[in-house]
Amino acid sequence: METKAKYTKKRRRAAKSALRTALALLLAAIVTLGGIFAVNAIRRARLKAEYVPLTADEIDIARLKGEAVETDAARLSVARSALSLVGKVHYFWGGKSYSQGPDPRWGEMTEVESGGSSTTGETRPYGLDCSGFVAWCFLQQGLTNEELESEVGLGTWAQWENSDEISWNELRVGDIVFQNAYPTNEGNHVGICVGFNEKGKPVFAHCALGFDNVVVTPAGDVFHYARRPGFYG
Repeated sequence: METKAKYTKKRRRAAKSALRTALALLLAAIVTLGGIFAVNAIRRARLKAEYVPLTADEIDIARLKGEAVETDAARLSVARSALSLVGKVHYFWGGKSYSQGPDPRWGEMTEVESGGSSTTGETRPYGLDCSGFVAWCFLQQGLTNEELESEVGLGTWAQWENSDEISWNELRVGDIVFQNAYPTNEGNHVGICVGFNEKGKPVFAHCALGFDNVVVTPAGDVFHYARRPGFYG
């Protein structure tokens, strides 16, 4: 017959064993979660690192690779229009242009009157916002102002509506990409595919507030949705 002392001792050993097991499981969970967080952190850092402007040489490589696989003259012309403004036009919230060729207003100090931006009310060099940049590139293809508004659109919502969804693997030079899908209340950003980098990944020209200019970057963690403008028929 087990004495009370032996019974108590066994209970204590069992409790210690259960505690060690619980601690081991907790430690394993922490390590696992830490690994997951670390992987996600690395992934976010990698994606963020990819969202940097290409150098002039990298842009030239991407352009040549794009021209090597794209034969449609309209698409190539849109991409060339986009590349012609790289480093030349400041970001300006609400900035649009119906100018054939460079707009003489670009660079003039102008108050940002459109609401909804951190720059609203500031005086900045006049330029284009992201959708204004896309619209200008298509306008250079001989569209009238009315055709531009009905076939392409001036804002990101209209440009989304005037384009069709495609898979990322279907992206061609001249297609457009968005940060968010509509309907959305998170705002949006849009760019134009202008070629492919050395790894075969598409790169995009866009007018970005973060860079205060027209730049060419990979998709990074910004562009997620590929669309084909109805302009191409």
